[in-house]
Amino acid sequence: MPMRRVMLGVVVVAMTAVLAGCSGGGSTGDASPSKSPTSPLASAGVFAYLKVQIGEDWRQTKSQMVVMDGNKKVGHSAPLLLADRPIFTTDGRYALTMPSFLDEVVAVSVANGKTKSVPCEGCGDRKSECQCQIVAPIGASRIAWLDGNHHLVITDLADASPRPRRTDVTLPTQDGFLDQRVSPQLIAGTDGAALAAYPETSKTGFDVIKQAYLVTPDGKPRRLRPDRPDSIDEAVFSPDGTQVALTGNQEDACATVTVADVASGKGKTAPVSAKPGATCDNNDVYIDSLWWDRDGTLNVTFQADHENTTAKDGQRRFEGGRWVDAGVPQTGEVRQLNAGTATIQGHAPGTLFIRSDGERAKIDTDVRYVTAAP
Repeated sequence: MPMRRVMLGVVVVAMTAVLAGCSGGGSTGDASPSKSPTSPLASAGVFAYLKVQIGEDWRQTKSQMVVMDGNKKVGHSAPLLLADRPIFTTDGRYALTMPSFLDEVVAVSVANGKTKSVPCEGCGDRKSECQCQIVAPIGASRIAWLDGNHHLVITDLADASPRPRRTDVTLPTQDGFLDQRVSPQLIAGTDGAALAAYPETSKTGFDVIKQAYLVTPDGKPRRLRPDRPDSIDEAVFSPDGTQVALTGNQEDACATVTVADVASGKGKTAPVSAKPGATCDNNDVYIDSLWWDRDGTLNVTFQADHENTTAKDGQRRFEGGRWVDAGVPQTGEVRQLNAGTATIQGHAPGTLFIRSDGERAKIDTDVRYVTAAP
């Protein structure tokens, strides 16, 4: 998924910790040493995670992106204010995140751990001027976002001095409440394309815009017609780019995920927790993370709204057109790595472990998100 909608989640985490009398997590922890120079943990795979240091309030809550290769720390960002979920470029060479209220992308090189930042060219007001803080990978080491006039902007993190380049590709706005125009946002990316939608409409209480467009750097945006009944807030492409999973947390609907074929634009929708055909007057569960494993398995983690459902928090995988239990602990998240797994244990921010070939190591505490490299 692209980086977005993390500010509210981190604010909730921060306020919950403050009310409970919790304190911050200190400096980034070092990975546990391997048992031998040839430990399988060293080759478990590359991943990035977000460590959250809880302050007295959300303004003092800091986040730090850390990049690992197995149990070896490659590099990390400086502490950032409410940083977003880490994502990787499609070639896996860079992990990146975005601090809230700043017009820049912060990236860490997987090769040498060096950090660089890319300006978003004056995109100070993320809601009315442009959407530069919603960034998606779009092939190789390139990333993309939309400027204030809804033009596609691309920059290559592999350049010695990355500079944003505005293209001629433009996305349409949509009719909103009264005379308001609703701006598009990039919500996912893959090799050679990105997906644009209108996720902010799910939070307004008015008509939800369910349109989505496939955007390429040198072509006209193509509208997809996945026939999704609910909002499109977030999305993630399959590893081969042939499918895209769409989801949203619409207030008056059961949580669902639509899997659409990129070539045809058509999709099929399945409820995450509710029984097929059931209706919900309010949220039953809230989608927390949606991702594809390297083997093409689609996964979701969610938190139950206990006022509206008897469901429990959990992780599920998509099999045969429906969601089934993933067989992992109720609290936590398990991600597939190149040769192992990364697990956040406990309610996030929790403790991060990796496992490979029977060996297990504690990596860090106070971890909010983990993302595996492609």
